[in-house]
Amino acid sequence: MMIKVSLIQTSQNRRIELARFVDSLNKQQNVDFAQLQLIFVDQEDNKDAFELLNPAIKFTYVKTGRCSLSHARNVGLPLVEGEYVCFPDDDCWYEPDTLSNALAVLQKGDYQGVSGIATNEEGKLISKYPSKNAVLTNVNQCGASSITFFLVYNKELRFDENLGVGSPYNLGAGEESDYLLSLMERFDYKIFYQKDLIVHHPIQKDVYDQSFLLKKFYSYSRGTGFLMRKHRFPIWYIIMQFGRPLAGIFIYLLKGNFFRCRKSLLMFKGKIEGFFFKIPTT
Repeated sequence: MMIKVSLIQTSQNRRIELARFVDSLNKQQNVDFAQLQLIFVDQEDNKDAFELLNPAIKFTYVKTGRCSLSHARNVGLPLVEGEYVCFPDDDCWYEPDTLSNALAVLQKGDYQGVSGIATNEEGKLISKYPSKNAVLTNVNQCGASSITFFLVYNKELRFDENLGVGSPYNLGAGEESDYLLSLMERFDYKIFYQKDLIVHHPIQKDVYDQSFLLKKFYSYSRGTGFLMRKHRFPIWYIIMQFGRPLAGIFIYLLKGNFFRCRKSLLMFKGKIEGFFFKIPTT
């Protein structure tokens, strides 16, 4: 039977979370499991986490060494057999109607992609999302993250491995937006935001020290800055992105909140550096 949806997933060592995802995948309603393919790029030794996977689902297993998230997904992309592709995190999980809701939009043929919302264990939104359905634009991606978008598979496009977690240039974010923007700009994809398409993901609690968090904000900001130049965002948007942390420096300094003042400083510095950063040619 023809594969309809290919799911690409990777992990280093999250067996408990992977088991939760498998359970949620097994509980999908109004889908033919024989039309699903789960591609798992294993960076450790997690194969036994899939022992309870519905046997009707085609399981494609690839063993690799530790690598960036973008690279792992690129390992999986050539193995896609489905008409549509999605990228669940190892610690996310689905509602019983997640795949059927995504397919309902995609199979109408008006859009080449659909994105939804992500909520935590308590059903609380983990990002900012529009309250109404909408169409994504380059400056308004409706809170889309890789776990919440479902796309017509494009065999020509890969994730930019210079961006995201594990970036060799400390461009710690932007690979998801870059992938979406590339589909929209180069391949004329129209992507729909549907507010009742739900994926769950735990909110990472701030258990790290302030030094770790500041490094994270700085790295993510470098990725954001690089992305703005790569995709030639409008000048008003760039000014806004630079203006917010710049204003934050002075606001939090006056309030005596030196952690948030330093955070704003590093975000401003990171966005400037990322915007003007050029990938080495050698």
